[in-house]
Amino acid sequence: MKKLTAILMVFFCTALLFASGSSEDEGIVTIWHSNSGVIGNAFEDIIEEFNNTIGKDEGIEIEAIYQGSANDVLTKVKAAAAADTSTLPDIAQLDATAALDMKNSEYLVLPADIGADTSAVMPSAIEALMSERGLLAVPFNASSLLFYYNKTLFDSLGLEPPETLDDFANIASKLGEKDANGNVTRYAFAGVPATYELGAFIGAQKGLSYMVDEANGHSGTPRHVLFDKEGTFANFLDHWKRLYDTGYLNNITSGVSTEFASGRAATMLASSSNLSTVINTVGGRFEVGTAFVPKTDNEATGGVNIGGGALFSFRGSEAVKTVLEYLISENVQLEWAEKTGYIPVNTGLEDNPEYIAFISSNPQFAIAMDQTKASNPKVTGIWMPSAYQIYYSFQAEIRNVTENNKPIQEAVADMAEVVQKALDDYAAQNLN
Repeated sequence: MKKLTAILMVFFCTALLFASGSSEDEGIVTIWHSNSGVIGNAFEDIIEEFNNTIGKDEGIEIEAIYQGSANDVLTKVKAAAAADTSTLPDIAQLDATAALDMKNSEYLVLPADIGADTSAVMPSAIEALMSERGLLAVPFNASSLLFYYNKTLFDSLGLEPPETLDDFANIASKLGEKDANGNVTRYAFAGVPATYELGAFIGAQKGLSYMVDEANGHSGTPRHVLFDKEGTFANFLDHWKRLYDTGYLNNITSGVSTEFASGRAATMLASSSNLSTVINTVGGRFEVGTAFVPKTDNEATGGVNIGGGALFSFRGSEAVKTVLEYLISENVQLEWAEKTGYIPVNTGLEDNPEYIAFISSNPQFAIAMDQTKASNPKVTGIWMPSAYQIYYSFQAEIRNVTENNKPIQEAVADMAEVVQKALDDYAAQNLN
């Protein structure tokens, strides 16, 4: 019965997608994407500019179709591939959670297969999408984890952004505030790290550390957990618990940006892609500052990994190649970076006068690029099955340690068991 239900669900999802998959018209290139809000408006502007210029000249039209969150896009791509590959889009914008599925997909068309020129893309963005098959997709919406802080508050207190988690714990009580009854009215930090944040907190340790083998899944399908044996998760938890024990860390897993924008949290961790949205939401109540992510400890010198997403292709054609190369061109990446906060992937912008003038006037936007340049390009995101389930599992274990005083080694062992089971289940279903 369960198998029949799954089959019916696949056909149902595919039926909804028939009208929006690859077009038989060679001149129409369909892109499924997850851009909304400020970012969605920026993406629509870029698509419209293409259709009215290069596309018009070459007889190519981009049909951009919003498909929900990045995970929604992946779900719909997998449903189409399972039932009728003719309904796959020409291009899908996907994030790192899709990488394991995509690199094992027989329907994926690699950038090299269509001769897409990625020579101007920065090395760390290429490395983030490199697998044993080669480059899986064309980097587009690259991002970096940033430390966002209330610069107005920091300046009033004579404080600088912390360089390590211990530095952060030392200033947390100065950033926090309580009312006459002892209730916290302003926290030093809001949020609970998950896989994205741990990619930096663990990845940077000892100059370079991986959470699972096969270089976090980039050199092959991961089979074994490393963060338990190498002590990297335990080390992070030890330093994070010290920060929590100051009493000024708010363990919330949603509404973090709202707490920060309202002034109820002095700092947060978020993607650089959120920068324009955060500044707009703050609305001038205070100056938004951005800084490098605090290191777990002084030995964690590896920096951060490239996040965000990329353009995965399912049709090899000159039209698709033209679109891909347009989206990573210098002028497009300039517009994309200025309007969103994403890191421009085109290295030509390093000497672009307009971009230099922009980041000079908007220094918050320069930090993501500076941090990326200062990072080891081998620090990469984790490619693993059950990505979203594991994301929440990490948050649950961190809360167990901080709020419930669960022994750190016990939490590490339990988390390792969850991840190892996911790796084993995936191997049993796909590798045997």
